[in-house]
Amino acid sequence: MLASSKGLQMFLLFLLVLPFIAQAEVFLPDSGGTISMVRRTGTSALETLTASTSLASCTPAGETTTRKLADGTLECRKRLQGENKQQCLLIERFSPAGNGLRWEIEVHGESAPWSTAINTRLQWARTDGLTWWTAWGDRDPGAPRGVRSGAEDETHWWNDPLVPVPFADATLFYGGRNHDQPQAFSIPIVTILDTNAACGMSLVLSPEDLLFDMRLEVNEAGTMTFARERHRISREHPVTFAMDLVLHEADWRSGLGWMAGRYPEYYDPPNPHVQEMAGCGAYSSHATDFDVERLKRMAFRVNWKASFDFPYMGMFVPPVPDETTEWIDFKKNRTSLRRMREDIRFYTTKGFHVLNYFNVTEFGNYIEYPPPARKAETDQDLWKDPNDFVYHVLGDAILKDEKRDRPYFSWEGCIAMDPGEPTYQAFLIEQAQRHIDAFPESSGICIDRMDWLRLFNPRFDDGRSWVNGKPARSLVLSWHGIIQKLAALMHSNDKVIYCNPHYRRLDLLRHIDGIYDEFGQMGHSMNLCALLALRKPIMAWTIMTPELKQAPDAYFQRHLHMGAYLTAPLPGNDHTILPSDGVDAMYFDYGPLLNALRGKRWVLKAHAVEVQGAAAKANLFSVPGGYVVPVTFGNDASQVTVVLRHLEPPTDRPTFNATAIHPGATEWEPIPATEKDGTIVLDVPLKRGCAMVKIQ
Repeated sequence: MLASSKGLQMFLLFLLVLPFIAQAEVFLPDSGGTISMVRRTGTSALETLTASTSLASCTPAGETTTRKLADGTLECRKRLQGENKQQCLLIERFSPAGNGLRWEIEVHGESAPWSTAINTRLQWARTDGLTWWTAWGDRDPGAPRGVRSGAEDETHWWNDPLVPVPFADATLFYGGRNHDQPQAFSIPIVTILDTNAACGMSLVLSPEDLLFDMRLEVNEAGTMTFARERHRISREHPVTFAMDLVLHEADWRSGLGWMAGRYPEYYDPPNPHVQEMAGCGAYSSHATDFDVERLKRMAFRVNWKASFDFPYMGMFVPPVPDETTEWIDFKKNRTSLRRMREDIRFYTTKGFHVLNYFNVTEFGNYIEYPPPARKAETDQDLWKDPNDFVYHVLGDAILKDEKRDRPYFSWEGCIAMDPGEPTYQAFLIEQAQRHIDAFPESSGICIDRMDWLRLFNPRFDDGRSWVNGKPARSLVLSWHGIIQKLAALMHSNDKVIYCNPHYRRLDLLRHIDGIYDEFGQMGHSMNLCALLALRKPIMAWTIMTPELKQAPDAYFQRHLHMGAYLTAPLPGNDHTILPSDGVDAMYFDYGPLLNALRGKRWVLKAHAVEVQGAAAKANLFSVPGGYVVPVTFGNDASQVTVVLRHLEPPTDRPTFNATAIHPGATEWEPIPATEKDGTIVLDVPLKRGCAMVKIQ
């Protein structure tokens, strides 16, 4: 349908969307593709929404057409022109979906390839009474970069990420531009709330979409923009995105709960057995005698084996002829497959789990550039020298710094690699199979160094990205390719896959079972990763930061609040916490509370948990057999009242049973609880500002 005048256009559109309005009654797109919220009361600023998609620095190049498709979808087509006369067609489709709107975008190039930001914008004419939320590390533009060194003069910084805030200027990056950047978000959702009107809405971006770089910009005036960059606009492949505008209750949990229900495969661990190994972790090469009961008191459960027994990075299980053949490991010691297996059994025979080290983006050690002369006389011996192997077998996978015309160098002289290269992919799959065959007692692998996935490989063309005016291969696409193959292999053998997600994005964790966050001592990193782990185990790196020395209760309680485990003080821990009398005592105090989190799943229903008078913080998780409620940061309060809603009733008894345990205690004690009309009210005594409540 082509409208020749604005008046006729709006009249025909009115006739066109009458059935659409009757069905959706929430959001209404006009003939230009701008969405408005259908007014309900006229009193909430939430109802002043307009939403639209545009391409940066582009102008209309012709009239907009609108038509209704057979399934009731409204389709809007706009031809646009870029600054340098590039042409494209923007197609938007709007479909009613329950109490919301499905919004799909296609950008078809009509000229030589080019790129510009593809922006989806929400705008409120008023913001009075509104707050907003996303899965941020820290929404404060002034939040300092995270603590890593533990130096005495470092400043601790942690903000509770579960608290919505008023509109203010902020820019957040999807996954973060660096591991220590607090201004990041890990889940592509934004939620806007009006608690006075008891309503809220969320814009949910599909995690199924291919995304390269994206940022979320918010300003005090009421504008929110998702800006997607580095997508190639070409004739060969349309750029496509899908979103949902959802109306819900006035709680961020409702929007996130809707998303988790719509895309469960991004939240549920592919191997549910991973919940059996949930607990505190370690990164240790230690494999001699230790006190088993001591570690159990600390909620210790799994060791990510600090695998200095490989000959060099990437050659994790060398192609030796048998299990007794020795090689010189990374620490210049002699080892073998049998010795590696014995180290794993040292843990598994005591009831603990082991994850083997894995890495898909780094290779070798002390790599030379330019390439040195080959040392191996036969191809079968190439593996014995990392320079031989990387240059004569995996050379096409080397990720080069284009400006310096040399590889990117990393830890101990290894170099960055592109796991999208077929020969390197085949090698990685072979290495995974060797793990499965050689170490049956191992629970799986933990993949390190996902930060390289932010980069683009200028040596290849993925057909989808456009960087610095030319083709490239995104390592995000490379990751999608290798992780699907690794997951199919590992999960079919009942193994789990953890990752160390330096690049903290929901779309990258589709095939991941659990998280071990190497920067968990940074408050923003723990926030980002904990929100990715709504239904998965998460372990956070722990070092002796000033906060842990000076305010250990606050440090442990923020982990309880976010459903995250710590790193336990194990002998042999590499660049993380080590045993001492003072450290052990802290872990003994909080071990029973951490143990109660095993199998946790966030309860994402509106107003599921509340502390009256905001006298403390609280969260609510379902666990096997019931629920747990960590009550934290109660300061000097001796008791608080906690209200719970939407709990599933027990099947084997007429009422709920509530007990609590405090830091330093070893026994659970009953606490008063009253139940009425599906609401449970608990009188929770606190010690050191904290209690873990169990509902059975």
